Amino acid sequence: MNLVRGREQSLLQHTLLVSILYFFSQVCLATPLTSPEVTLEQQVLVTHQALFFDGIKKTVSQARTEPYIQGQKLNYAYGKAISPHGDAIKAYQNYVFMTWYRGGIQDRHVMLSRYNTQTGTFATVAFPHKHTGFEGRWWVGETHNTIAIGISPKDQTIHLLYDMHAYRQDTKTGGNGSFESDYFRYSYSLPGAATVSDQAFTLNQFVKDTSEHSDGDLDYKHVTMTGVVNHDAFSRLTYPAFFMNDEGDLFMQMRQGSSHDGRIVFNKYQPKQAKWSDFTHFNVLGAGNKGAIKNWSIYGSVKHKAGKIRVGFQRRFNLPDKFRAQDGMYYAYSDDPNGKNNWKNYQGKGITTPLVKAEEALIFKPSSLLPHAKAKNQVSITGGFDWTVTDRGDVHMIGRTAEYVDGKVKQNIYHHSYQKQGKGKFVTTTNFPSASTLYTTDNYIYIIGLENGYPFVEQASGGGSDFKRVYKGDTSGTQFEKGVVHIHAGKLYYYLLENGTGNTRSIHLQIINLGTNSL
Repeated sequence: MNLVRGREQSLLQHTLLVSILYFFSQVCLATPLTSPEVTLEQQVLVTHQALFFDGIKKTVSQARTEPYIQGQKLNYAYGKAISPHGDAIKAYQNYVFMTWYRGGIQDRHVMLSRYNTQTGTFATVAFPHKHTGFEGRWWVGETHNTIAIGISPKDQTIHLLYDMHAYRQDTKTGGNGSFESDYFRYSYSLPGAATVSDQAFTLNQFVKDTSEHSDGDLDYKHVTMTGVVNHDAFSRLTYPAFFMNDEGDLFMQMRQGSSHDGRIVFNKYQPKQAKWSDFTHFNVLGAGNKGAIKNWSIYGSVKHKAGKIRVGFQRRFNLPDKFRAQDGMYYAYSDDPNGKNNWKNYQGKGITTPLVKAEEALIFKPSSLLPHAKAKNQVSITGGFDWTVTDRGDVHMIGRTAEYVDGKVKQNIYHHSYQKQGKGKFVTTTNFPSASTLYTTDNYIYIIGLENGYPFVEQASGGGSDFKRVYKGDTSGTQFEKGVVHIHAGKLYYYLLENGTGNTRSIHLQIINLGTNSL
């Protein structure tokens, strides 16, 4: 009898457990998944002394004849905000590294700050060298002179690249020959420097240049990354950026050449040799002599996303047609972990590299969004271009297509093209906000920016375009006019320039948890 009763009781408990599990499964199926909660974790002041160009914008020809007048404001070419700018922030372990220039006009020193998110403390290195100014004219601000930063987790070295905006060692570009031995600038640290104590995080962690190109005992600017001085390889470079692959290898990419004939080059850091590999060239210089209609330049970037090295770009072609400067949206990826070969277009078909004919990587020409536009220089797609790929391989690309009539913008079309899981055709929608940059973590894509001076985050699932506002920062505190974004391990590191006046400004760091790690 006891054995029978025990079996009956066990059967009753099992039936009750199954019923409970079934009930909760139905509740879960009936309840839609919600977006991760996005929360601000920290906001800290980096400095009150960041350099800012507070004068008047000058054309290139005006900047080349601009005199220095003592006490004047800092006039500039291109843009006015140099700190923060470019690839200026990286997170590693519990540290955040930020590059900036110290103001005002008589200072301009290169600075590197490291913030410890656990202790709330800063350590800052001031380098001897300074912002170059426009083509060597230190009294004219030059926004291309960014300071890119990369961290190698394999030996915990710190790497800095300075954008010299395609300077050369001869007298044809900049400073009347003043860049003969200073056309490329690279700084790097000793192994382990990224995680030393705050007290030890000093200039002594960085390696001096003792070559024949050295400016002296306090020169931390190297003209090579490979250990071999090569003018042809390291001159005429611009737009530096670092990126990592899934194995912890640190890569660097830049554009070499000009806006009329340029190529993307990239290389990999080799910790055991404490040197970088030679450059890999994605496309060629002088394409007009190698089978293309004429020479072309490339505007885009190399990134490592979803396990592969990839390239997204626009082509500057300068033909007398309906396009003003750039034409087309292009994308390719490599099955080689180092990106040296095995490049394919979005359809998985092999392309020729180094690339000569950009059409091999073409996705579409945005002029198709303006089918009536046929007149010379009637369509412009310069500005507003970016791309990214989610962890599962959703490819996303955005751009702005403008129609010009009588030299003025008649309309702007903001478009978003995406390919689900990297397969099939791209879908293009024009129901897209006026964003110019896309970001990703996990399988989400993000639009991140400032609205009335305050940060916001919009989010969509990869492979779609249904963006929703998931974060709006404090609308009563500090207002900002510019920000640089870095996303690492599910967190947004927002490097922000505060509104202000004068040639020194305040810069801040916000750390925002995107919530994806909890999924």
